[in-house]
Amino acid sequence: MKASIITSFLLFIPSLLLVGQTQVTFVLEEQPSEHSKYIGIRGDTPPLSWDKTIHIPKTDEGYKITLEFSPTSQEIAFKFVQDHAENLVWENLQNRSLKIYPDSSIISTYQWNQEQVVEVSSLPKIPSSALLEDFELIKTMVLEVHPGTYRYNSHEQIAQALEELYSKFKQPLTYGEAYLAISKLTATLACGHTKAGFNNQLPLINSLIHYQQDKVPFTFKWVGDHMILTHNASKEDILRRGTSILSMNGVPVKDIRERLLPYIGADGATDGTRVYKLAVNGYDFRYNAFDIFYPLLFPPKGDSLALTIQSFGESSSRDVQVAWIGREERSQILKERYHDFPATRDDMWKFQMVDDSIGVLSMNSFGLYGWKAMTLDYKKFLAETFKELREQSVPHLILDIRENTGGNDEMAVELFSYLVPYSMSFEREGRTRYTSFPSSLRPFIQSWGDNPWYYELSPKDSLPTQGYYIFKENFTQQTVKSDKKPYKGKVYLLSSAANESLAFYTAYRFQLQERGLIIGQETGGNLNDINGGQILFLRLPSSKIEIDFPVIGGFSLPAKPNSGVIPDISIPKSREDIANGIDTELAATLALIRAGK
Repeated sequence: MKASIITSFLLFIPSLLLVGQTQVTFVLEEQPSEHSKYIGIRGDTPPLSWDKTIHIPKTDEGYKITLEFSPTSQEIAFKFVQDHAENLVWENLQNRSLKIYPDSSIISTYQWNQEQVVEVSSLPKIPSSALLEDFELIKTMVLEVHPGTYRYNSHEQIAQALEELYSKFKQPLTYGEAYLAISKLTATLACGHTKAGFNNQLPLINSLIHYQQDKVPFTFKWVGDHMILTHNASKEDILRRGTSILSMNGVPVKDIRERLLPYIGADGATDGTRVYKLAVNGYDFRYNAFDIFYPLLFPPKGDSLALTIQSFGESSSRDVQVAWIGREERSQILKERYHDFPATRDDMWKFQMVDDSIGVLSMNSFGLYGWKAMTLDYKKFLAETFKELREQSVPHLILDIRENTGGNDEMAVELFSYLVPYSMSFEREGRTRYTSFPSSLRPFIQSWGDNPWYYELSPKDSLPTQGYYIFKENFTQQTVKSDKKPYKGKVYLLSSAANESLAFYTAYRFQLQERGLIIGQETGGNLNDINGGQILFLRLPSSKIEIDFPVIGGFSLPAKPNSGVIPDISIPKSREDIANGIDTELAATLALIRAGK
């Protein structure tokens, strides 16, 4: 879906308002469906509510309504909906947001299901004085709050990283330059949950990083140092599966990757995950780091991208020009061109029998909530899958999580209730670096839930130990009996560097409970545990850039190797298999089973 440029007009008319009040007139220009008279709005700030629709009347200008907001309101999040009887349809995009001011009247115009896009090229640079105000908030977050600041870095390394950011902020920067500088700082923390956010930015930053016509018109994977094409969304038929992209606009792809890696965060020394994040899968429900950082570091010149390629099976190379593309247009073309290309998160789950003795259960998303979330009834899906396995006495199950990057805990809990007779957690403890959250940060923090319990903590240890407070919840070894009939056959888990967060925990628990063989590549995450749980969103007031960061770190007891889960059988990626449409890890696992191992 092509995004449109949205203009908002701010009209300051204090004489028409009660003291301090803000009037916002919402205008929705396009008619989204035949149920247009049921158009409404929901949001997070009274009089708006996420639970109840305020219907919007039709006028000559479109759908138009004026609402009054409290003078204490500073920013509202909202979405338009179609609310007809039992049928509630939300816009399929991230929450819209609007900055509001006391004693003002605002008219803001939108189009149904289209992102707000700001023309970033016309924006002035951010003044140094404003950036340095943001720097103080970032510095406080790093030095006083983040639980992983010194997990993998010395005090000297952190001081050097902050000094580098400070030096950059001492001069005016574009929004893109500021986003890069902040991303390099957050990547230094070696935490997979810390970054200049991809999902929670305001329209200005979203316009910069997601909605420009500056994305490559293909998807690819890294095989060693080689960029290997997997899907083609361009008009050039020569770009076929297995093609090696040798250079882009004259720059060797290995050099491009090395230039981008310092901006990519992952847990500890799991560099395979950093490389994985610099691939492009093209799904419209996931953002790829390469899509964001490549255009910022290598700005497009002109309407096309010059590629040097080597087709699979050929020794010579050739040059080809391809047009830049938008990420949504690319995804739409790939859905139409490739019948098996995932259209939604629901397509990341499937179950199929390879033969009478082998089933394959793919669970490549735990994205139960949030933007473009799954709608699949996963409990019913798992119940039916394991019922079929049980009734047909299937002796082998391959569990595929290779593209799973994490998500909601309850989905993994449900899975393991069918795999093991009891569940357990490994020895770990929660740690924070504060008991009272810094007051300077509080006005700029957002997160899920209405109760900011993380502002005032009661640690188990009142005095810090090695710079940490031991959080009152101590994650000790425990067992919980399953309420299901666990599957009794052999299980094989397919893993990859994509497996961070909950996907890492899934692989780690599978290994700890000795449920079967893990086949594939080292996961993301870290055996020393990760910083996760409660994630906060720091919205910097000057640059408008939002930073995701955790407030609690999990720490393994005792300390373990600085790595992800190492598979029992490592399977490297294969360009030949990509070219021939062969699933390398699955084929190796099937061969293993049929060999009786």
